[in-house]
Amino acid sequence: MEKLYAPWRSNYVIKPQSKKSKSKCLFCEKAQTKKDEEDYILARYPHCFIMMNLYPYNAGHLMIVPNKHTKDLKKLSSAERIELMHALSEAIDALNNTLKPDGINVGINLGKAAGAGLPGHLHIHVLPRWEGDTNFMPLLANTKQISTDLNKIYQELKKNFN
Repeated sequence: MEKLYAPWRSNYVIKPQSKKSKSKCLFCEKAQTKKDEEDYILARYPHCFIMMNLYPYNAGHLMIVPNKHTKDLKKLSSAERIELMHALSEAIDALNNTLKPDGINVGINLGKAAGAGLPGHLHIHVLPRWEGDTNFMPLLANTKQISTDLNKIYQELKKNFN
């Protein structure tokens, strides 16, 4: 079996945390803040929100985050789970309308061993994909190329939400 390494993610996954950041959940803070543009939050719903990933795998990498702090999907109510799927559908439409990807990956990393950078607060990753969007740069130059500006993508995607 071959292995694919993503070294550009290591700063995010194993970065040292301050005492303050250990006691607070980033997603819980984002759920309560009203600084949507500063936090790259595209849309809010009663039980969840859609935000851009600040450490994207690809341009337009979004996350659907429930407001409730839980790592267990079963701890969300039926209404919360339904709303996550509605928000996912909206996020996919926004990506298709704005970035026109060739495909989209959707996934949930449940637990640190599964790759969750914030294992205590589940969230759904939505990644637009293009034919040939991976190359040798991450492996040889320890560099992940993101071909467009995060702020510009935010402004363009935001137009898709009320």
